[in-house]
Amino acid sequence: MKELKKSLLYGYGIADMFFVLMVSMELYYFTMFLTDWAQFSMKTVQVILYITGVLDVVCVLLSGIILEKVNLKFGGKYRSWFLIGPLPIAILFVFQFTKIGSDGLAAFIIIIGFTASHLLWNTVAACGGAMIGRMTKETKELTLLSTSRAQGMTAAGLIFSFAGPWMIVFFSGRTSQVTGASLTVAVAGVLMILGYLYIYRATSGMDPYDKETAQTAQKEASLPVWEIVRLVCVNRPLLMLIIAEIFRSLSIMLVSALAVYYCKYVLDNEPFMTPFILTTAILGLCGSFIATWIGPRLGKRHTYWVAMLAAGIIFAAARFAGTSAWSFAIMFGLGSASVVMASCMNTALFSDTVVYGEWKNGKNIRAFTMALLNLPIKLSVLLRTAVVTTGLIAIGYIANAEPTPEVVEGIRSLIAFSNAVTCLLGAAIFFLGYKLKDEDIVKMQNELAEREN
Repeated sequence: MKELKKSLLYGYGIADMFFVLMVSMELYYFTMFLTDWAQFSMKTVQVILYITGVLDVVCVLLSGIILEKVNLKFGGKYRSWFLIGPLPIAILFVFQFTKIGSDGLAAFIIIIGFTASHLLWNTVAACGGAMIGRMTKETKELTLLSTSRAQGMTAAGLIFSFAGPWMIVFFSGRTSQVTGASLTVAVAGVLMILGYLYIYRATSGMDPYDKETAQTAQKEASLPVWEIVRLVCVNRPLLMLIIAEIFRSLSIMLVSALAVYYCKYVLDNEPFMTPFILTTAILGLCGSFIATWIGPRLGKRHTYWVAMLAAGIIFAAARFAGTSAWSFAIMFGLGSASVVMASCMNTALFSDTVVYGEWKNGKNIRAFTMALLNLPIKLSVLLRTAVVTTGLIAIGYIANAEPTPEVVEGIRSLIAFSNAVTCLLGAAIFFLGYKLKDEDIVKMQNELAEREN
């Protein structure tokens, strides 16, 4: 394969940037939308969150099977989804932020919009990861493309930090909080469509439906589902990576879900949500650029576990050192930067497990494996729901009520220690369970090439 253009290496994350810009509404405001804006009861909120969480996990597995079995010809097996997926995703995602009819009907519509949009976006997002292995085999290029995706996602947080709350206030002030959320999601959805159209054009000719691709796709599609699942289960590095990624994703979920409660009830300054998100996004973006330099030098494996360990220590320290709003935000920004450094490695790490699996078992299930990139995110949503709802109930939280000192201290501890524990667990699991090094992958690729010859 010829060397990729720098514009693609460093700009591949543009689609992910606009995608995460849209998804940020769910990350930061979905729970608040259900409890405070749509004003569902806590019981209804728990039902919605648990049902959507379980269905979201199912959607990940279904998206992997779809990618294994469906072979689109016009734009390539993976690349075609950049063209056909985003529009219906944007439309369906709007229904997730609506309240139509009675509480029961509204909850049903939200669940349907959530499930349908997530099934499609899991498929499209998986293609973004799978395309990396399709475009290059070079370790450095894999790391840079993976980092570019993480940089795009982090930049989305930076943009959302001021654009998201501003749009919500702007639209809500002219309509209602529920309608304002719907319109904000719609605008972000349009930008997401444009981002994927750009990447579809930028990757032109890099996922052709040629003879080699057709043969590989045919082999993948011919594998029964049970065999695909078995190949995943015997791939130890992949399993350990998935578990570590669950905890890494959970940290991001907990920060985003609890930040709005921290600003509203601890600081009594809900508008501080904007500088809080901005601070964590700026420092997170700095972390992604540091990862561009560290990753190729230290190696993907060492960069990942060291960054997660550092994040856990920083989040724990934030409970004691974050004595003011800004110091707390800066501490969480530093912790988020370390988490982002680890996330910069994840796409390339998953791609490495594909190589390992083919080297060990003689079968390539790249499409399904890259779809599993989203599985930790979905499982972390379930864990986030459990941690956030159980934690809020345990500290005596009541929506829109004057917080007691116990509630204030409870929210402080919940956002700090929950993140510290998840990051430290992720670091330990990855360090002890994932042993693949960059040089190991190069040797495996050479052996696979010899087998083919």
